[in-house]
Amino acid sequence: MIDAQERHTEETLRRWLAVALIVATLALAGWLGWRAVRSGMYARAALADINRLQAALEQPSLEALPRVQADIASLDTHLKEAQAAAGPFLRLAPHLGWAPRLGPDIANAPQLLDMAVALSTAGRTAVDALAPVGEMVAGGGGLDALPQAVDALQAAQPQIEAARADMVRAAEIRASLPPLSEPRLAGQLAKLDALLPLATGGLELAALAPALLGADGPRTYLLLAQNNDELRGTGGFISGAGHVTFDRGKLADLTFADSYAVDNFEQPHTAPPAPLARYMAADLWLLRDSNWSPDFPEAADVARALYLQDRGMATDGAAALDLEAVSLLVGAVGPLQVPGIDEPVTGDNAIQWMKAAWQSPVGSETGPETGGGTAWWEKRKDFMGELVKVALARVQGGADLDMAAVARALYTALDSRSLQLALDDPAAAALLAERGWDGGVRPPAGSDFLLVVDSNVGFNKANMLVRQRIDYAVEEGNAGLEATLRLTYTHTAPAGSEPVCDRSPRYGATYEDLAKRCYWSYLRVYAPGGSELLSLDGLNDPATEAGMRNTVIFAGDFVLKPGEQHLVTLRYRLPPDAPRAPYRLFVRKQAGAMGSELSVTAGACHEEAILERDFHLECP
Repeated sequence: MIDAQERHTEETLRRWLAVALIVATLALAGWLGWRAVRSGMYARAALADINRLQAALEQPSLEALPRVQADIASLDTHLKEAQAAAGPFLRLAPHLGWAPRLGPDIANAPQLLDMAVALSTAGRTAVDALAPVGEMVAGGGGLDALPQAVDALQAAQPQIEAARADMVRAAEIRASLPPLSEPRLAGQLAKLDALLPLATGGLELAALAPALLGADGPRTYLLLAQNNDELRGTGGFISGAGHVTFDRGKLADLTFADSYAVDNFEQPHTAPPAPLARYMAADLWLLRDSNWSPDFPEAADVARALYLQDRGMATDGAAALDLEAVSLLVGAVGPLQVPGIDEPVTGDNAIQWMKAAWQSPVGSETGPETGGGTAWWEKRKDFMGELVKVALARVQGGADLDMAAVARALYTALDSRSLQLALDDPAAAALLAERGWDGGVRPPAGSDFLLVVDSNVGFNKANMLVRQRIDYAVEEGNAGLEATLRLTYTHTAPAGSEPVCDRSPRYGATYEDLAKRCYWSYLRVYAPGGSELLSLDGLNDPATEAGMRNTVIFAGDFVLKPGEQHLVTLRYRLPPDAPRAPYRLFVRKQAGAMGSELSVTAGACHEEAILERDFHLECP
């Protein structure tokens, strides 16, 4: 009897345990299903937020800032809710890499969501912090609103730094992710790769702005206009110079003139670099030739010292911009109505008008064809000053000014080295150096390095019509890695434009005449320190010398006639510690140089590119 009761009790217990297990299983399934539904709901809402933000990014404007602010806040909330709801699945995801087709993408889901949350948090923090500044600028105040904007930016620095930290975290996660197989995900990441540097750069500019605009006291900067039709180390012949002063955001002073007007020959001047003395008969080092070094911080120090000596103006840094930067900035603030010019000046025609005004300046009845005379000489660069005045007036009032376009133009100019900044402020200098916006020459550790620097020493504008191709190959030699560099120069002017090459300084009937002349180049090739030259063809008076920051320079000169080609070939052995596995290469673009065709071959690796920005290669 007792045994029967025990068996009955055991059976009842088993039935209740089975019922409990079924109920628990159903509850767990329901809970997981509920979490899945919630996760999917928030994910769909986040996707809708992203679509709206992407549409806004296609035509960014300050007027859309409130809507963007709301969408970013919504995205941040939805992503965090989706991450919380998907917690159990995210913990399981790394173990599902075996799944067919999408397994690797599923395994990376936690990192992808972490990156998305970091980005949305950074965006929300940054937009909330910068919205007051945007409202001030969008109100039509332009430069007049800068004092209040500087105060607001200073107050927002903690939030900007927090946003930068989240952005850095997102970038680190992105760098750790392998290629994704799902096309839509891969496409979204490709868009992110294009936007992430822009967003990071914008935050860095926002962090720099208060110090640059004199938040802690007046800041004066030397301005250098470089003409890259006559190429020099940091971008081009310095055709114009002046200075600008900001005091707590207020534009306190601005002057800009012909670079020749800076010279004060009552002051002592040192001898110029030897190639300038040798090829251009220069006996004094003047501001217009101060940018011989391709390292802008170094060249800026020379220019600032000369400006202080000759003009008596101390500066806190220097900014140099070339013709491409002028086009970008005029395109952002224009169209502009410049006195003496019949049609509006835009980014598309600003350089053409500048060259036309040089040839026939307003107020001069003579031109350059006969030497020009005093009136032409004094007025040939008036257009630059007038353009600066009109652009400043446009920016000062701020009416109908697209500040988003201005920000994009500044970022593009900095990123392409058309605009370079060298500043004394330590924090600002460090940020500029990190982004490469100061124009410094810094070969990275553990990498091969190449920098080709052309300097026009022919008193003309031939670089306007000269094209360059760079072919670089590295292979294993008997005693280490050997590099072969072939530089092909093509002068696109009609053959016979200058039958006999004449280096003497002189003008022509038009600006274009100065380009249709023989190209006299002093060429410097920067390679890793310890590289040994094996052979060199195509250069006169070749020389080898130590370069900056553990580099070696192979140098010499050549002459190229219009309509012809010239080939320079160098072979050199890389230093024993040159990287092999993986092989890394950094090709630095010379500031001001047109986008050269670039071909790189290293073992089984081969890449072609247009050198509009610095080039990086890593080969296994």
